Amino acid sequence: MTMTLAAWHAACNQQTAALEGHRSRQFGLRPLVGSVVGAQGTRESVLPGEVWATQTFGGSQPSPHSVGSPNSVGSPIRVGFAGRRLHLGHLGLARTAAQMADGGAQLLLFDASVDSTSIVDCFRTAVCHYAGASIPGQLIEYGPDLRRWQNQALSGLRLDKMRRLYGWDSSTPASALTDLEAMISFFLYTPQGMEGGGAALVDAMQAPHSALLPQAARAVDAKLPELLYRRLFPSLRRGGERGSVREPSSVVFADDDEATVQRKFLRSRTGGRASVEEQRALGGDATRCSAFAMIELLCPPETAQRALDGCLSGRSCGDCKAEHMAGVVSGLRAATRTPLRAGTSSQVGLTVSRAAGGLHRPPPRDATDLEAAIAERSGVHPDQVVVGHGSTEVMDWLFRIQAGSGGKVVATEPTFDLYQELAERHHLRYAAAAWDPRTFNHDAAALVRLADRDTALCIIDVPHSVSGAVGQVTELLDRLFEALPDDAVVLLDLVYADFMNIPIEPASRLLSRYPRTVLFGSMSKAHCLLGARVGYALAATPLADRLRSHRLPYAMDSLALTAAHSALMDDESRQRTVQASHEARARITATLQGLGIAYVQTEANFLLMDLGTRFAPVARRLRAGGTSFRDGRRWCMPGWMQIHLIDVPFIEPFIEALRQDTTGENGTSSHRPWLLHKEIEGPSVP
Repeated sequence: MTMTLAAWHAACNQQTAALEGHRSRQFGLRPLVGSVVGAQGTRESVLPGEVWATQTFGGSQPSPHSVGSPNSVGSPIRVGFAGRRLHLGHLGLARTAAQMADGGAQLLLFDASVDSTSIVDCFRTAVCHYAGASIPGQLIEYGPDLRRWQNQALSGLRLDKMRRLYGWDSSTPASALTDLEAMISFFLYTPQGMEGGGAALVDAMQAPHSALLPQAARAVDAKLPELLYRRLFPSLRRGGERGSVREPSSVVFADDDEATVQRKFLRSRTGGRASVEEQRALGGDATRCSAFAMIELLCPPETAQRALDGCLSGRSCGDCKAEHMAGVVSGLRAATRTPLRAGTSSQVGLTVSRAAGGLHRPPPRDATDLEAAIAERSGVHPDQVVVGHGSTEVMDWLFRIQAGSGGKVVATEPTFDLYQELAERHHLRYAAAAWDPRTFNHDAAALVRLADRDTALCIIDVPHSVSGAVGQVTELLDRLFEALPDDAVVLLDLVYADFMNIPIEPASRLLSRYPRTVLFGSMSKAHCLLGARVGYALAATPLADRLRSHRLPYAMDSLALTAAHSALMDDESRQRTVQASHEARARITATLQGLGIAYVQTEANFLLMDLGTRFAPVARRLRAGGTSFRDGRRWCMPGWMQIHLIDVPFIEPFIEALRQDTTGENGTSSHRPWLLHKEIEGPSVP
């Protein structure tokens, strides 16, 4: 048995319509399932899936099928929300609003929340997340104009009718009138410059207000909106009920910490059958599964469809939750937090601007101040730090030193192209060992076999400069130094190490344990100073002195030194750039998992994936949009692509290009990556 996400929404809507049958008949709601037959006989989606009923007033009102369409530009989508904390119900509302505003309609926000600043900002973030772009909108604030308008609207209503409609009696608090005043404003008030009417997103409990709207609208000469009734997010604990803020365990809040979200998801009600045998035979019932409702709301559509297919095929609910828990957590964070942006420290521009006034003077003869700052951050002595124009210049000095004894350079292929270029520049033989196809990382045994007595230099990049994979660094170094001759040096390229989740051993410990190792770092990556060209090496003092002797006096640009020193002092900016990359990593890997696309788990700020037959159309769209990527053919890996994980906005064009192609299949390359989910301990080969 198969079911699409649209069919799942329709089934849930039918259940809601049945539960709300009496209210529908009483107030004239028109239940629907979310699709109609189009002009060409095809079924067309006309409203977001969560809308289960509509309500119009008179024959002059627009059809719900036109709301949010291109010809409704300027029509407001009315959204009201209240409470203290944003929760899953608000996120569903944000998604519906984003889908309806796609045709050019504007959002008209009515806020009755306790802490309006935080909840409104978070709601706007969620709308932009689901829309994939900024949506124009206006927040209605309580002021003199609105107060006068409300008084006029209420003057057209009679208390006896409100008493019959709402069941008010002598015990009803006076605040009920204030609540009614706010609701009438939500349905009817339109600021200047915006077209009246439009559509209002509501739930069934607001249906009684519709009986008062025609009379109130006449009092203020306002257009009546079309009312679109949404399903409320189901309770995580009990069937047939909505999530309630009065029962925190029944709903997930946007500000719940990761452990709390995981716990609520794992304990949420499912649509599982009474026994394992019955589950396998009949499959689960996703229409009564609050866990699947979370997956459908927070994960990419491809992931949700895969979860739905598994449910209907009889997969156990426990396995489903285990697989999708990480995606639910990351989806919640992506929807409710403004994506971090990578970038150069704001202090750099200020300090460089001040330093520009001294360009008539020569730069420092040596880079001792910057070397001292790097030493303090790295936990080594300043004499062990050597700064140059990018890490590649300092690498060039190391190649030059090792070239004196002749011999060869040992490295892993594929890798950074410059290693071979430097070897050829200094007339060193370049011997490459293929990486381990199981891990996309260094093959220790293959490197050891190449590391004979002619070896002058062995190169290890951590994370790997093509795959981003990380292995056991110290174990690899131990094996290499057992095989290398006494005058050989290991070049440990750590320019991407800032992006690793778990850092390798401290530099001081590595240099003490392996004195013939030179560690390379860069200000270009996590510090975002690519244009300044500042890199450095950390080495034992005698080797550092030899490297430094190749740097000419006054060689370092004074502005570059100033920029690097300023960026180094702003570690908060570096951490923000790293976190922005991690958010992009979580976003893109969730998408790839949902599409079943293989990728290599990365610890760097880039990701290598096997697009197979999807490669050509995705690459074409990226080139047309000016989005950069690396073609795997440069490493003899056709169908593979490497994309930088700068931040979420940077990777959005790639995700959009990927989702536009639904016909491609993964390649069947002999290179096999692993898909590593956060809850799995260790690699798992697909």
